[in-house]
Amino acid sequence: MKKENSSTTILLTINIALVVIGLLMINKRILNTDEESDSLKQKINQIESQLDVLIDDTKNAKQQVVVANKDFIQLSNSMAVNDKILKKLNNEIKGAVKEIKEVKDLTELQNRKLYISE
Repeated sequence: MKKENSSTTILLTINIALVVIGLLMINKRILNTDEESDSLKQKINQIESQLDVLIDDTKNAKQQVVVANKDFIQLSNSMAVNDKILKKLNNEIKGAVKEIKEVKDLTELQNRKLYISE
């Protein structure tokens, strides 16, 4: 019986040692997992802060685009008005040039008449 008791005690001691070693290995893996989890949390927080910055930049850029678009529309409207004014001015200049040519022709005609009459 003593042999059975001693071999049972040895087997029980070996089993307890294996369980303790297994628990230590599990604990080590849990600690490693916790460290990795903390590292991942830090990386996630960094990514979130970078995304926040990108979102803010995007909002600012969108506001600038809206302002630039309004300015562009205003410029476009102004150019259309200026184009109408320039066309009207061009027509008036053409009319004035035509009148000047008529006056020139009349002046030349009068000069010829004067020359002939002298």
